[in-house]
Order: sequence, then C-alpha cells, then structure tokens
Amino acid sequence: MSYIQANGYYNVNDQEKIKQILSRLDTGTCTQQELEWLQSWYDSQEPVAQVFRDDAHRQYIQQDMLQHIHSEIDNDTMPVAETAIPLYRRWWMAAAVITGLLITAGLLFKKYQDRHDMLLATAGPGEMKEFLLPDSSRVWLNAGASLKYPRSFGEVRSVALEGEAFFDIHQDARHPFEVHTTEINVQVLGTSFDVKAHPLLDETQVTVKTGMVKVLHHQTGLDVLSANDQLTFSRSAQQYMKSTVNNEQINEWMQGMLSLSQVGFAELATTLENQYGVKIRYNPAEMKQDEYTLRCSTKLTVTQVLDIISSIHPIQYDIHENEITIHKKY
Repeated sequence: MSYIQANGYYNVNDQEKIKQILSRLDTGTCTQQELEWLQSWYDSQEPVAQVFRDDAHRQYIQQDMLQHIHSEIDNDTMPVAETAIPLYRRWWMAAAVITGLLITAGLLFKKYQDRHDMLLATAGPGEMKEFLLPDSSRVWLNAGASLKYPRSFGEVRSVALEGEAFFDIHQDARHPFEVHTTEINVQVLGTSFDVKAHPLLDETQVTVKTGMVKVLHHQTGLDVLSANDQLTFSRSAQQYMKSTVNNEQINEWMQGMLSLSQVGFAELATTLENQYGVKIRYNPAEMKQDEYTLRCSTKLTVTQVLDIISSIHPIQYDIHENEITIHKKY
C-alpha cells in the first residue's frame, strides 16, 4: 500500500517513521539524527504537478491550508499544555498536516478530473459499436453516431448523444441516468431504449424496449414512456407525437438491418450516408412529398438498396465515386 506523492510514492514505512518522530517530539525524546532525517525528507517532497491546474492554483491551495494551520496553532482557546510546545515542534506538526492535506487534495482533484474528463465514442460508416459505460451500462452506437460521457459518473449519470444509439441501463435508484440531445433529454433509472437524434434532421425520436423513461424538452416534461412507446419530437413545430411500435423492430439495426418506417427523404438519405459512407445530394423541395419505408439487410450494397427504393418510388440516381445524386423521376 502507498500514498501518491509527486516524486513517486509516499511510502508507508516513511509514514510510520514520521508518526514516531512527531510522537517523540511531543515527549521531548526526539534525537538530533531523527530531526535531520525529518528535515531531509520534508525538503525532498514536491507537490504533485497533476493535482493542480497551474502553479497559481497550487500556491492558492497551499496558502489556504497554511492559513488554516496557523489559525489552529495560534488559537487563543488552545490549552496551556499545547501552547507550551516549542516552535520547531509546532512547525513539524504543521508540516505533517500540510503533507496530509496535499495528499487529500490530490485524491479529491483526481476525482474531480475524472468526472469532468469527457470521453468520446464514435461509430464510423457502416459500423456498429458496442461498449460499456463507467457504471457498466451497455451502449450500442449505430453507424455515424457519437456519444460523449465522463470517465467517472457523479450523482447524475449524464451522456450526450448525436445520431442513434440503444441503451441498456444498469439500475441505480440513487443515481439517475440522462441522455442529452440537441432538442430533448431522456431520464431513466434502469431500462433499455433507443434514441435517434441526428442534429441535421428535424425529428428526434425515443423508443422504449423495456422499463420506463421520462422525456423532456430542455427542462419541460413532455411525456413518460413505457415498453413499446415511441415519442417523436419535431424541432420545427415544437411539438411531439406518441405512438406504439412493434417491440421486435425497435433496435433491428443492431441485427444488421436497415429499418425505416414512413420517414422523409432527409432521414432516408442520412441513414444511407451513415451506413455506406457516401454523400447524397438532392433537392429538398423536390423530394419532400413522399414518405419512405425500408427494411433490408445492411449486407446489400448501396446500389442494391437504391434499386429497391427506385422500384417503389419514382426516383433515379447517378453515382460518381463517393457521391450520389438523386432526382425524382417524372
């Protein structure tokens, strides 16, 4: 066992030796050799650089601790026996307190850094990424999605999502879980659900597979969803719609399926871009009328998928390298 110090580790043997020397200082039995060792040890200690944001922050913390130590030493209510302690002995006691406080400050600041050190998980084109959050909750990112989360959760387990992800949340009644998107937030205790929040699309969607979630628009509660419920929020209309869906189809993309139901062309194009890593160009005014339903394997090529779509809808497309231009066929 060891305690973190700047120059490596604060050894348990050193800690015990310091305690013994300070004890003998109190009884007046400390030797000159022990005092010299203590002086040498203290001179060798340097505060941990990682503990402080910068040198000014380090000086502020140390000065604040010194003020507290001096106020204790100079306290008028101190018993007579304590005020009789020689100055050099009181200085060594203060030095020991400073060392302990620096260690404590380092550990506390490390926890602070962990909770504010944000990590980023991303899924590339055609990729599905599965990983564990710090609380052992499981997340699956759909193609093109990204999730920001802290290295260590605090009282509220908060993450920020762009794109689509499926969450299977570890239940913890004392630490609620929140998913933040551009337009809506989702609050849960322990459940599994899908969130689709592409920043360029008008609609954000939450679909619950098991358990219950609360959906908010900023801080305003919209609705509470249970299994098979789906909430679709429109940014342009600032309104939402609640519907019931087939539980088996909620996260079909995790089984390698492209699954869309009555979506606009913008969402269809975004889905194909994320899945195949292509750029789709089209005229929004020309394509805004129709709704598209698609269910096929992601093993198909983008050309095969476009052929399926064009067999149902009057569209034509041109492919040039990684760019696809789609027009309506009249």
